[in-house]
Amino acid sequence: MNLIFESEQDAVSVAEQLYNTERLNNILFVQNIDLRALNLAVALAQVKIVKRNASLRCMLPFPSEEREYTDEDTPKIYVACLSAYNAGYLHGLWIDCTQQPEDIEDDIKWMLSWSPVADTEPCEEFAIHDYEFWEGIELSEYEDIETVSELAQLLEEHGKAYAVYYEHYGSNYATEEDFKDRYLGEYENEKDFVYQMWKECGKIRQLEELNIPTFYIDWKAIVQDWFIDSYFSIEVRLRETYIFKR
Repeated sequence: MNLIFESEQDAVSVAEQLYNTERLNNILFVQNIDLRALNLAVALAQVKIVKRNASLRCMLPFPSEEREYTDEDTPKIYVACLSAYNAGYLHGLWIDCTQQPEDIEDDIKWMLSWSPVADTEPCEEFAIHDYEFWEGIELSEYEDIETVSELAQLLEEHGKAYAVYYEHYGSNYATEEDFKDRYLGEYENEKDFVYQMWKECGKIRQLEELNIPTFYIDWKAIVQDWFIDSYFSIEVRLRETYIFKR
C-alpha cells in the first residue's frame, strides 16, 4: 500500500512510528502492516492522508539505497515529472550527469514511475527544472540527455576552462578536440600570460643576465601585439583569465 501525504514532513512523522516502510518525498510505502497500527500512527502525528492506493503497477523497484544524487561538486540536474507538476505536486529527482546517457534515462524513468499521479495519469513527460555545478553553462528545460551527459563528462575532465570555452563558442562549435588545440591555460590577465611565456622561453633570464630590469619592458604594447591575431582571452573575474589560440 502507498500513502500520499500533504507534505514530506507529514510522511516523515508517520514513518517514524512504523516498521517496514519506505518513503519518497511525501509518499509512504508500507508492507505487511496492521491497519490499526497505521491509523494510530496517523492519528498521533495529527496529519492527513491525501490518497491511498493498493498498488502502482508502473512503479520500478524501490532501491536499497537513496537514489537521489547529492554530491556538491558534480554537475547534476533536477528532473521533474510534468504530469505531477501540472497536478500540483513537486515530484522530481537530482541526477548525476557524469553518467552515461542511458543511465541518466534510467534514473528519469525510475523517477516517473514513482510519481504521485502515476496511478491515474500517464507519466512520460519530464523537464529539467534546476541544475547545479555547471560552471556557468546554461541548460534548457528540455536539453538533450546525450548533450547533458557529454557536457558533464567534459567538465569533469577539463574543469571550468571548458565551460568558459563552451559559453564563448556555443554548442555547435565547442568540440573537445578544438578545445584541446586552442586552450593555453588560466592566468591572472593577458600581461601575466605574456610574462610567463617569456619566462618559459628564457627571455626573462636573458634580460636579468644583461642587467635590464623588466620594468623597462612595454608590456602593454607586447600584449596588444600578441592579442591582435594570435591569441584571445576571456576574463571571468579579477585575476581569472583564460587564454586561447585564435
